[in-house]
Amino acid sequence: MFISKVFVLLFALLVGSALAAPVRIERSLGEPQLSTRGIGQMAQAAGVAIKIKKNLKPTKGKSVFWSGSRPSKNGPVSVEKDAERYAKAKGKEVLAPTLQKQGINIPAQKDSPYSYKLWKYASKVYAQRTSGSAHAVLGSTRRPGNIYDTIEKPELMKNKKVTKLTEHNAETGKKTVVK
Repeated sequence: MFISKVFVLLFALLVGSALAAPVRIERSLGEPQLSTRGIGQMAQAAGVAIKIKKNLKPTKGKSVFWSGSRPSKNGPVSVEKDAERYAKAKGKEVLAPTLQKQGINIPAQKDSPYSYKLWKYASKVYAQRTSGSAHAVLGSTRRPGNIYDTIEKPELMKNKKVTKLTEHNAETGKKTVVK
């Protein structure tokens, strides 16, 4: 039976994360319930990671990334919807709908402790497989350690298939070509 190195690595990462979690069993869930739930979530996450590896293929010249928030009348708002509107208007695609279109469903954070790691992995794969020109819609405020600045942008900058990377300030509309 063939087991890929990526599967083994992801499985080890997920098991290590579960073992390192600082949760006392007697304070949260009964041991049998925790074990069943934890193993099920881990198996689900491994399955999603395999689907990401096999199926996530951005269309050349259509990748749009986003990060951060911008001011609004009611306080700061995420630029996610701005990125989705930009992508739709320009015939491009952001990560979440691309995943859905390709049959990849990352569980919500409330449903899986592996959700954030899966999003980070999907973001990295999306950036690594992007080709042609790419765009990023960015808020004037971004969380330190955000996925765009720490994973996506570095991957896009070293990706030889990416010919151009344009960052769009969601607040001002200013465009900056960074690659």
